[in-house]
Amino acid sequence: MKYGKMMKGIGVAALALTVVSSCIVGGTLAKYTTTATGSGSAIVAKWAPKFTQGGADFTSSTVVKLSDTTATGQNKVIADRIAPGTQGSFAFEIAKGDTEVAFEYSVEISDLSDNWPEQLKFYTDAECKTEAELVQNAAGKNVYQVIKPTQILTNSSSTGDSGTIYWKRAFEETGAPESIAARDALDSSLGAKENENDRTMTFKISCIATQIQTTQTP
Repeated sequence: MKYGKMMKGIGVAALALTVVSSCIVGGTLAKYTTTATGSGSAIVAKWAPKFTQGGADFTSSTVVKLSDTTATGQNKVIADRIAPGTQGSFAFEIAKGDTEVAFEYSVEISDLSDNWPEQLKFYTDAECKTEAELVQNAAGKNVYQVIKPTQILTNSSSTGDSGTIYWKRAFEETGAPESIAARDALDSSLGAKENENDRTMTFKISCIATQIQTTQTP
């Protein structure tokens, strides 16, 4: 009898504890809440620099013929040809357009053909005294930097820029007589080739625009 009463008492106590616990939990969760939900957005800055050469867009199909850029007054060589003693220049322009970030641009020359004369060189000045620097590009390739990196900012006064590449094929040789004779022989050999294709020299021009970081890094 006592055992039954004891079990009944334990059951009543457990039920009471359950009711009290439910009230406590219910009271804890019974509160006002408000959730406000918004959204975010970000517009990517536009990237639209454009290179031109001679007023036309510079693309993979553009061919710059040095003979078309020969300086005036050098009429002792037939048109559409270059020879020792000729020189000239050509310009590149870059338009900022709608570009919305600061960037820098440069122009490189590479991949000179195997028949390229030693005396035909590119320069950064009109007097042809400062040769274009031979540097390594981002791919680790040797290139002539004919226009060094120049910054184009995003302020309203900056709309673009231009740069000029100068070239010259020296006429007078310098150095030891045997070296001069050897180079003259190479020039003569190239000029004596019957096939025009064998006398055609080629090179690659790369116009490069790269965003620059203008904010301070941590």
